[in-house]
Amino acid sequence: MKSICLLIFLLTLSSCNKKYTGEVRFKSCIIKYDVLDKKKEKEIYGNNMIGNQWRFESAKKELALCLCEKYLQNHDKEIKKKILEIYYDNLEYYPKENRFKPFPFDSILKNRKEIFDYRILAD
Repeated sequence: MKSICLLIFLLTLSSCNKKYTGEVRFKSCIIKYDVLDKKKEKEIYGNNMIGNQWRFESAKKELALCLCEKYLQNHDKEIKKKILEIYYDNLEYYPKENRFKPFPFDSILKNRKEIFDYRILAD
């Protein structure tokens, strides 16, 4: 009986601390990020609800950085297309005023660390 109670306790404890992981990938670039369940996200962020969306968008920008490095090694047209797709994507937490203006791809590669910076500074 004690072992059954202990087993139930351990299963309950592990389910409370269960971590969810999201993933964005393209070709050999794989970016994993933590995902909060909706209840935990609401507890932490309240009505702002920036948690999971911000994490997803940050992962996409990090994916773009990885893809830029891969493109510099091998000028793959599919990788270039994916980089541009992420560049022109309408991200909620990383808005760009000039998102819809044409921007030379070489300039995107050259300025990739600034363009795809996935860190957000908060006051």
